[in-house]
Amino acid sequence: MNKSKILALTGILMFVLSLACISAVSIKDVSSVPGEVSPGETISVSIEVENIFEYDVEKLTVKLDLSETIPFAPYQSSSEKFLDELNEGDEEKFTFKLIALPSAEAGIYKIPVIITYENGAGNESIKQELISLTVNSKPELRVSLEDSVVLVKGKENTFSIKIINSGLSDVKFVYLSVSDTGGVKILSEKEQYIGDIDSDDFDSAKFRVYIDDNTLGVVNLPVIIKFKDATNKGFTETETVTLRTYSLKDAQNLGLVKKPNYTVYLIIAGVLVIYLIYRWRKKRKLKKSRS
Repeated sequence: MNKSKILALTGILMFVLSLACISAVSIKDVSSVPGEVSPGETISVSIEVENIFEYDVEKLTVKLDLSETIPFAPYQSSSEKFLDELNEGDEEKFTFKLIALPSAEAGIYKIPVIITYENGAGNESIKQELISLTVNSKPELRVSLEDSVVLVKGKENTFSIKIINSGLSDVKFVYLSVSDTGGVKILSEKEQYIGDIDSDDFDSAKFRVYIDDNTLGVVNLPVIIKFKDATNKGFTETETVTLRTYSLKDAQNLGLVKKPNYTVYLIIAGVLVIYLIYRWRKKRKLKKSRS
């Protein structure tokens, strides 16, 4: 056998082997409703399978491999679907209903899909592909003044803004910024980096401000929050905190600021005067005794 014939036979053999390795069944499309699922919520996943080869397949099974590391479970259905026959060139959609476990952390999860089938000769083939599902929930951040703050006009004041993550997912790269408004002048950095805030947690940022004498009693201060969710999707939200400002006299009359304790000052002054008189009289007596 000459060299050219050997090469030709080798090529034919490789071609036949490559055909044997090609799967007749392939995932054509994957869709889910909703596109992202929150922990504890359900999701409908549709997998469209196509027979791309030139023969029919039988006993087709499509199974989702939901291992312990994947935070999904079948919901009111099985994780495995069966079809008697899929003709050449045909497509079939398999729909699974899943529930994201309440403990699921936000993120993108790869789920193996195991496809088994038989060709016309009864030979079984197994193929594994991957699909992905996203666990996420809309971030819910709210802001408030951290403590009961008394802002006195004509003076420098300090207050803290608390940022509360009341959503189910963590947020990261949080920035908080405020601007001068309505007689309130920001003396500290207007934009402050907070960092990460876990679900059901909070953090705060402190600001120094000067309140003009002619500032209104109530000032709505815009607060801009920039952050990213667990899937690195960026958000910018604007909230408002209400600042209440007082003149020094009003704050003292309302008991919000302590009045100076003049009685203490008078007592101290009186004691000092008595002491000085005592010292003066003692020196005078000493001088007379020497004379």
